[in-house]
Amino acid sequence: MLKIVRDSVLKVSRSFGYDIVPLREMKERDFALHLRELLASQRIDCVLDVGANVGQYRDFLRDRVLYDGPIVSFEPVGRHIEILRQRAREDRDWHVEGYALGAKSGAMPINVMASDQFSSFLEPDNTHVQDYGDLNVPCRTELVAVRTLDQILPTLRQQLGFFRPYLKIDTQGYDIEVLHGAEDSLPSISALQTEASVIGIYKSMPSYMDTIRYLNERGFEITGLYPISRDRALRLVEFDCVMVNAAMVGQARSRPRLA
Repeated sequence: MLKIVRDSVLKVSRSFGYDIVPLREMKERDFALHLRELLASQRIDCVLDVGANVGQYRDFLRDRVLYDGPIVSFEPVGRHIEILRQRAREDRDWHVEGYALGAKSGAMPINVMASDQFSSFLEPDNTHVQDYGDLNVPCRTELVAVRTLDQILPTLRQQLGFFRPYLKIDTQGYDIEVLHGAEDSLPSISALQTEASVIGIYKSMPSYMDTIRYLNERGFEITGLYPISRDRALRLVEFDCVMVNAAMVGQARSRPRLA
């Protein structure tokens, strides 16, 4: 009965040009609509999901953005890799790569935190935002494989046949290191999303100004800024910065060909 009433109310509201959104979904709604339009306008044909955790971003893309193309998720923590691979069996366009991306290839210890969404190659620093004191603390370290985007992108392109990828990076303070390992790849990235820090919660992490300046210098321009977290005083801690490759905007009208 409740579903019938809800569907009827939604139908009437939409007939007048309005939509009713649950409060719990308001935070993601504008972001999802922006990405839906951006991925369509830039003819994105693959999403590179760097720092996948257990697949939350894939769910956001499929359920909210309504993106149905290939997704490649990169995740180094062993337990998460197992979960991702099990989940990916139900989505043939979801591909899981069990390693991290960084500035150079090799192996590095990662701090697996009490709340594993905070897991990072960097050491936590809870002096500025004490709200995360019980969550952003290491429980153990795990030695994981690290590769660079420059190293693996040509192979992925050949395997999946994509031309205009979207790069999402969420590596808990390590995003700029991923970008350092993608110098040759960035000119072919149509658009990207990086987590930018206003108040550092890890030692030696770059500020949002450093990250945006770095990407501006490589031809990326901001299309949207979306808050991720605030502290109890409502200070902004982190936000997602969505950017488009200015040099590739005009190319979205025609599909490029591989040499």
